[in-house]
Amino acid sequence: MTSRPTIICFKHCLSESIFCNKVPSICPLCKKSIVTFKLEPFEIPYPFINAKQNPTSIILRPSYGDFLHNFNINQDLHIGVVNSNGEIFEFDKRGLVKNDFSKWTNCISLKLIPKSWELHWDETLEIITKNSKWKTNNYHELTFNCFNFIIEFLELLKFENIQFMNKEEMCENLILPKLQEAMRFISLYRKLLTNNYIVQN
Repeated sequence: MTSRPTIICFKHCLSESIFCNKVPSICPLCKKSIVTFKLEPFEIPYPFINAKQNPTSIILRPSYGDFLHNFNINQDLHIGVVNSNGEIFEFDKRGLVKNDFSKWTNCISLKLIPKSWELHWDETLEIITKNSKWKTNNYHELTFNCFNFIIEFLELLKFENIQFMNKEEMCENLILPKLQEAMRFISLYRKLLTNNYIVQN
């Protein structure tokens, strides 16, 4: 895994925010030396995590490629779940898969429960993974996939306000808000590949 990119935001002479990888000595807007700031430089939070270091979470990654370089909002996502020991469970055309760590080093994590629910989270995960329905021959890309696995897990978990009827409802209420944060970072990252700075209101 390559080192994670840094995106810094600051304001110097105007109300616009300036985004860059490294704060310049000369302001790109007024062309004067930067001595003080209207808004002190701060790092934009990096939205991606290594799944095994984020226990008791739901995890998301693109079905193909990675978020930073390949993903666009219309592409399919793959979803899995991490237990309290950092073990990863997912359902795909291979059936139920455990600890495919290398594919989950740069993903989005959704933390849904307090610490007091960790044991119940693990017990629920153990129950669902013992069900024989999560086999290769039952997998269908559209009608029985990784989202069905997570929807059923959350249904069994019975934690407040996180039961979903279908993939669309889960995407709209749970995934999309977190994904939009990540897409803002991705957009800035890609623009900064070819620009020294970006200015936004």
